[in-house]
Amino acid sequence: MRKHFFITALAALFLGGCAVLNFYKKVDTMIASGDYAAAADIIETEKKQYKGHHELLYYFDKGAVLQMMGEYKKSTEYLERAELLIEELYTKSVTQHLSSFLTNDMNLPYEGEDFEQVMVNIMKSLNFMYLGDFEGARVEARKVNNRLNLLADRYDEEHIYTEDPFARYLSAIAFEAAGTNQELNSAYIDYRRSYETYVKHADIYGTEIPRSLKEDILRTAHALYRDEDLAAYKAAFGIEKFETYGSLRKRGEVILVIYDGMAPYKKSVNRSMPTKDNSGKKFFVSVAFPKFVPRGYNVENVSVSLKSRVYRGSIAADIASMAVKNLEHKNVLITLKAVARATAKYLAAQAISDGGKNQTLGLLAGIYNMASEQADTRSWRTLPARFHVIRVPMQRGKHSIEVTFETASGQQKRIIEVDLKPGEKKVMPIFAYN
Repeated sequence: MRKHFFITALAALFLGGCAVLNFYKKVDTMIASGDYAAAADIIETEKKQYKGHHELLYYFDKGAVLQMMGEYKKSTEYLERAELLIEELYTKSVTQHLSSFLTNDMNLPYEGEDFEQVMVNIMKSLNFMYLGDFEGARVEARKVNNRLNLLADRYDEEHIYTEDPFARYLSAIAFEAAGTNQELNSAYIDYRRSYETYVKHADIYGTEIPRSLKEDILRTAHALYRDEDLAAYKAAFGIEKFETYGSLRKRGEVILVIYDGMAPYKKSVNRSMPTKDNSGKKFFVSVAFPKFVPRGYNVENVSVSLKSRVYRGSIAADIASMAVKNLEHKNVLITLKAVARATAKYLAAQAISDGGKNQTLGLLAGIYNMASEQADTRSWRTLPARFHVIRVPMQRGKHSIEVTFETASGQQKRIIEVDLKPGEKKVMPIFAYN
């Protein structure tokens, strides 16, 4: 009786130690209701849960929620700390990974998914844009280049996430805002790279190419006198008329960035997998691997009515689809590691039991193996499920912009007040989590 009680207590103790960040439902509720300050308070109150291996998630969540609150400089401070920690974890010894082999990946410091690491610089770039600091946004664009190059070097050519079209798109906007010929050329290059990546991602993630991006390519090609390129893109896009660069510089432009829905979360999924012992005898082990669970979108369509024209939004980044597909691709390697780990633990338990002579120790080892087999379910949950972008050229001065959202629960409208200077690009966020 005491033996069974001890075994049960051991398993419960280990499983209890695996519980992590159990306050997210409260954070989700506050974000969905638009009470971002309350969400920030919960994150701060539960800060102790982030300590140790989950520290990066604290900087992720604080940076995201502060952005929702309009505290863009403070948001950037936390995202910079996230960026520094990612760099630190990247350069650390592989001994940490070896130490997790007989337990699970939750015992490793969380480094972030590849797209989450890039999202740090995207979120920082947006902060700078919301403050009108396009030079700061351009710095983040260069950091995105470095991060994507690191990812390309880390993985083979079969890896599906080595470019980010939304990051390139924001980079192009920041370069175009500078207004110089050199920066305009950089903008044109990034608009094209963004377009090429959207084409590639359409097959992988099912995302569409924003119509506004096609017009951006035409506008910058025209301004740079790239006549052959302009003719080729006109034919490819089926677009003849577009706002010229000179016209846009005389007026101004409002760029709305819509945060739609909430990012997916991970759950642990167990599967029985075949393996072999040293003698070639086949047996099955239970392995755990992570799976992203989408939480759906809120906005089906978004548009702006200005005088007699309607400007429609485009999906610029589908984070939910990206997360699901990237992890499915990555799970091939995760499953191989999990099978090797489960096999090693099973054989260790067999050795401990000494052919059944020491049944108690063997049973304890088996319970430990089952209890310790858990997938890494950490992720950046305070991101949106996707971003929409609407670009609206307009005359200088004060405007009241009516934004119309088509949602599952019906049509919603919001009024955005804008004061625009001649030739100014003003980037503004709209949060539509629920």
